[in-house]
Amino acid sequence: MSLEDLIYRNRKKPSGAFATATPATPATHRGVSGLTVATVATVAVAKSRNLEAANDPAPIPADCIGALQSADGGLYLPWGPYLAPDDVHQMRAELIDMIETLADMEHWDAGRRYDVLTRAIRGPLADLLPNLAHFNERLTAARAEAEARAALDRRTWRLEGFDDRRP
Repeated sequence: MSLEDLIYRNRKKPSGAFATATPATPATHRGVSGLTVATVATVAVAKSRNLEAANDPAPIPADCIGALQSADGGLYLPWGPYLAPDDVHQMRAELIDMIETLADMEHWDAGRRYDVLTRAIRGPLADLLPNLAHFNERLTAARAEAEARAALDRRTWRLEGFDDRRP
């Protein structure tokens, strides 16, 4: 947009004031008289170049193509990593295996097992990675508890072989 177009468009401001081609000083915000149109045009071009440079986004690295850019300039992926359909099927199969193993270890009843499996299978894709992380943590804790119980059982003396001590 040229300076003439800018002046023409802003000729009448909503407050009733008229726009002029006289630049204002930064200190007083009042027009400076005695400037030529060439000086005003030079100031306007310099301001527009500074504005374009300020609004110019930083180049996006090659490994971040497709990422969104926040107002502060940071890149982010709100949708998470790209998953092919085969990846989704594999992750859901892993999740089902984790839930089945956890249900067997914690002795869930059939209703609870069915409810958890239904929610995991029919849930949105946004829940898939958090569900994998959650059930992996629970399964790790359950396995550690089962291992601790087994170690305690191995250390316990059960009096095996002493049942037939009486003559």
